[in-house]
Amino acid sequence: MTNLEILLAKQKYIILDGALGTQMQKNGYDINDSLWSAKFLAEDPKAIEEIHLQYLEAGADCIITSSYQASIEGFLQKGFTKEKAKELIVLSINLAKKIRDEFWQNLKDKSNRGKPLVAASIGPYGAFLANGSEYTGEYNIPNEELKEFHKKRLEIIAKTNPDLFAVETIPSLNEAKIICELLKAFNIPAWISFSAKNSSLTNANDDIKECAKYLDEQKHITALGINCTAPEHISSLIKNIKAVSSKPIVIYPNGGSKYNPLTKKWESSSTDSKEFGKLANLWKNDGASIIGGCCQTGPEEIKEIRRVLLC
Repeated sequence: MTNLEILLAKQKYIILDGALGTQMQKNGYDINDSLWSAKFLAEDPKAIEEIHLQYLEAGADCIITSSYQASIEGFLQKGFTKEKAKELIVLSINLAKKIRDEFWQNLKDKSNRGKPLVAASIGPYGAFLANGSEYTGEYNIPNEELKEFHKKRLEIIAKTNPDLFAVETIPSLNEAKIICELLKAFNIPAWISFSAKNSSLTNANDDIKECAKYLDEQKHITALGINCTAPEHISSLIKNIKAVSSKPIVIYPNGGSKYNPLTKKWESSSTDSKEFGKLANLWKNDGASIIGGCCQTGPEEIKEIRRVLLC
């Protein structure tokens, strides 16, 4: 059994963390940059450590690393050397592991939770482009180029031995298949989560049932699901996934806002932490077993999810 499966067997539900970038903004940091929160790997790593700790203290059973937008190509564009880029990608995983280990060592009462996991974030190619294409999947590059982009980063991160890969915000089945094939080279569990535009289609207009059916057949994929998607679509998406897959379903939607790629801001949020907790209970009843938050969610939402699901 994988670490994820062992933890699921122990407590039935796993609580993920919330947004990294959103919480950085709440903590007073400016993330308006093509590297997004990954720029702080070079500028102020302690800012990232602070957020990992906030989520662990809020009750997260799994924290997701700051590697979502960290790539060789992205750092090169910002003037870093290739070696420094590799170093910063490795740092994103090691920071999370360090804070997790310190938190666990200092936690006095371990009776009602297992040791939290560190999931290495693997974002879509569009996150590197930073032009909104991560929400459409329209990259206009050959599959071989897309494969090479992901291969380089996966090889670097695999050497840090994270508990698992969190392949997230994937807009298309094509990109998921490319990453899925690459993951076979590593003895590291993984989940793959898609971003969706409505209750049945990914952001690239792929049928979520087709996506889930494909991943259900991949033995090396531990869980699958949805993230960075409006809460209103989640219940239907879970039901569609459950109809074709028996694997654990991972769900971490946005707080209700919609991202404007022109202004690079999230607009019209309406879901507070109490309401998010109620929604998490609904998603649990629908069939999700790994639940957290994505953009516009923070420690308060995670604390509320834990209270509702595990207390």
